[in-house]
Amino acid sequence: MRCPKPPAYPECRNDDDCSGHAEVCINGVCRECRDDAQCAKKPGTVCVSNACQPKAQCQQNQDCPQGQKCAQNKCVPECTEATAEQDCGSGRKCLSGRCAAPDACNVDADCGSGRACVQNRCAAAQASCQLETVYFGFDDSSLTSEARSTLDADRQCLRQRGEPPVTVAGHTDERGTTEYNLALGQRRAESVRKYLTGLGADGSRIRVLSHGEERPADPGHDESAWAKNRRAEITAGAGQ
Repeated sequence: MRCPKPPAYPECRNDDDCSGHAEVCINGVCRECRDDAQCAKKPGTVCVSNACQPKAQCQQNQDCPQGQKCAQNKCVPECTEATAEQDCGSGRKCLSGRCAAPDACNVDADCGSGRACVQNRCAAAQASCQLETVYFGFDDSSLTSEARSTLDADRQCLRQRGEPPVTVAGHTDERGTTEYNLALGQRRAESVRKYLTGLGADGSRIRVLSHGEERPADPGHDESAWAKNRRAEITAGAGQ
């Protein structure tokens, strides 16, 4: 006596008829899953309507980290600049994906012309207070007397601007390997942080980083250009 021929896929009598497709038999039809156990082969999914679907990050806004909201079961930024009024309401703005007061800021660029970011609030800019770039000798991260004088003035400017968070970015000229120049740029930035800290700045509010040779101030290939590129740039604001 012959065994009955299995039905044509996706029809089925039992799970065996669906095993070749790594599925299970649900009400006579092969489906991807009966419960979450069949979705184990797809990490991050659960069984929804007999199909493995991405697991929902959230059901409501309270399920998401602060500053995010729940949209289509995913945690997304609280707002976008394009939909700020809809997301944040009248009189508020979208700043770095979060609803904020109209005068809130991270960097000067958040405040518009003639204004500066002071302790994360937009205020009238001090035209006489500009943070100046510090320059270094070839293959050197020590501060010259001129560099120290520049940093003395920068320190006064930071006090005038209300002690905002600071980023110091170290740069080099194009000579040397990428790895060496990144390390040299880091040492230059660290020298600036150490000096500013010695003048009373809060070192925990000074972030240092290195761009190495990747962001030249002058694209030339001579000593004049290289001298401009051996530098550390100081910017004020948490988002730098």
